[in-house]
Amino acid sequence: MDKQVVIIKDKNSNLLEALIYYMDQEKINYVILEKDDEVDSNTTHIISIGNFEMSNFYMDSNTPIILISNKKIVMDNLENQVKNYIITTLVDDDKNYTSVQKEYLFKKGIYSIFLQKIGELLENTHNYNGMIYDLTEIKSIPDNWIFNFDSIAETYAWLSKMNQNLPNDFPRKVVNFYSDKVYNDSLKEINYLTEKIMEIKSKKNLIDLFICTKDELHLLKENYFFKLLLKNISSTYQLYLVDKEKLENDDKTLLSKLLDGVIIYPDCVYKDTYQDELSLGYVDCNQKTIEQYQEYFKYVKDKYGYKLESGSDIDGFLK
Repeated sequence: MDKQVVIIKDKNSNLLEALIYYMDQEKINYVILEKDDEVDSNTTHIISIGNFEMSNFYMDSNTPIILISNKKIVMDNLENQVKNYIITTLVDDDKNYTSVQKEYLFKKGIYSIFLQKIGELLENTHNYNGMIYDLTEIKSIPDNWIFNFDSIAETYAWLSKMNQNLPNDFPRKVVNFYSDKVYNDSLKEINYLTEKIMEIKSKKNLIDLFICTKDELHLLKENYFFKLLLKNISSTYQLYLVDKEKLENDDKTLLSKLLDGVIIYPDCVYKDTYQDELSLGYVDCNQKTIEQYQEYFKYVKDKYGYKLESGSDIDGFLK
């Protein structure tokens, strides 16, 4: 039987958003109700967040309940129901996180542990009753805001989602390096680059820096998608070339910070790491990192960038 989960909330919260994220990821049917709302008879599980004064609300049901609180509260009056507990300070977490920070917390941080326990209690394979998970001693804020991907497919999916959700007027800033791993006509890369061309045609604001040697540029300019980028240079799409050898001679440390490529978003920086065989890169959500890479990008563009107005300008760079 498919799960039909009711989430009883006493307020909107990050914890409620985490539950919604989990239900959507696991494709579980759910509804969100207030404490005085009526529960449908087809409900298979109830998750109650924070406010247990509504306990009489459940008296006529045998539906299993997961009770979430910031302190230990055992409900003895629900005699006929399977009831298990999660104690966590996340009930009171009202911090304002960016969307990418939330994604980090839900996938890798303290919320991911909470959601793992929710999954175990929803399955409840061994029919536990009265189980208490106490998560109060787990550190809520991570030491850093960096997360990796589990696969190349997940990386491309994340990048696609981020790019599509950006407002048209936000200048997405991208540092590119030539690599056989990327410009190899793979299906995932073709789909990703096709989306990029469509974004440029739809007037999304984008600035590309291609850092390459002249030999690499000879290879790059024969690439089908690079040719399309050249054809679509406009007031909203700018393309710059940077001599990799000159940058390495003048600013080797800076070059190493940009390898193997960077995308600067409003609330994070995506970094390519081609030596990682499992994925293409990682995401850094630290505000300091975002500010640093904004400065790096501007510095390299202004000092080393060779702006192209059309494909024919490549000849000037190759001289």
